Amino acid sequence: PGKSLKFCRICKRNAMGDLALRQDWEEMHTKISTEQEFKEACSYKGLTCMEVHAGWCGPCTPVINVMKKLHWELVKEKGAQLKFVVANSDKIESLSEYKDRSKPLFVMWRKGTKLTIIDGVNTYALKDYVEGHAPSKADVASED
Repeated sequence: PGKSLKFCRICKRNAMGDLALRQDWEEMHTKISTEQEFKEACSYKGLTCMEVHAGWCGPCTPVINVMKKLHWELVKEKGAQLKFVVANSDKIESLSEYKDRSKPLFVMWRKGTKLTIIDGVNTYALKDYVEGHAPSKADVASED
């Protein structure tokens, strides 16, 4: 009692083995299914990491832990301007080229421009890109 817990920077576990990162993934991302929501997500001034999936397939669960860690480290700890979005390609006309895919696709957007696509479950490429391209609040403010 009275001791402060120390947390591991890598896995966010404290000395007791409890997860410090308790926020549910549902609270960390936005699900979109309309053309208007798509346009808003793409035009964000920060970085939008958009997972695109077919309606029958659903979002990729193996990358959730990587996304949660990125959200925690970049958004919560460093204040990066980063949004995670999950988009159903069956419902958004602008994503029709990605309909009926059976593997994950991550599209990075900033201010209405498609920056890159990461095809498949490549968590290293995903982490590397997001860490290298998510702007800070100061970066976004200086661009206005």
